[in-house]
Amino acid sequence: MNGLMRARRLRYVTVDISPFRSLLPAAFFCCGIFCGYIFSARFVGQTHDEIRGLFDGYLSLAPQGVPEAETIIRTVECFFRSPFLAFLLGFSSIGVVALPILFAAQGFLISFSLFSFAAVLGRDGFLLLFALFAIRLLFVLPCTFLLGTTAFEKARALALFSFGSGRRARPVVYGAAYWYRFAVCCVCLLLGSALELWLVPLFLAA
Repeated sequence: MNGLMRARRLRYVTVDISPFRSLLPAAFFCCGIFCGYIFSARFVGQTHDEIRGLFDGYLSLAPQGVPEAETIIRTVECFFRSPFLAFLLGFSSIGVVALPILFAAQGFLISFSLFSFAAVLGRDGFLLLFALFAIRLLFVLPCTFLLGTTAFEKARALALFSFGSGRRARPVVYGAAYWYRFAVCCVCLLLGSALELWLVPLFLAA
């Protein structure tokens, strides 16, 4: 009887933890990707000229040497915006609602941008799309998911502590691993920002 009870507890713990750490963020992210695709297909005719002008303007500035301070600030802001917000939402119980919305918004923006540029540039512009988005996706998405999934667990624990009617006796603890993970992501995002500022103009100029 004791062995059967232990097996049931083990199955309960395994099933309880896994969805909140991986499936829920991925589901909202995929939902955002789908919505971005639908909206890009619907509004591509209205935004075609604007996107083309934006791309041509950026392409004309690509061969220049050292990027301007405004360009550097905007690039760093784009890299840090979602991961930093995901990290901060782990300190509030509102993160239980806000973090899934953040994942959906991240998927929507990526999907809408990719499909909109793809519609404007056509099949011949695949390499240009790779040059424009590959570095940012390679660094921003993993950091957002890494910080966001952990932050969701903290926000969920805070919500249980605040509104759980005493079901949680201990307060939420942010250990060294939480801050270490954030520091590593910051270094990665800074590296990604530098690579984009250096490599993307070279790709476009070539």
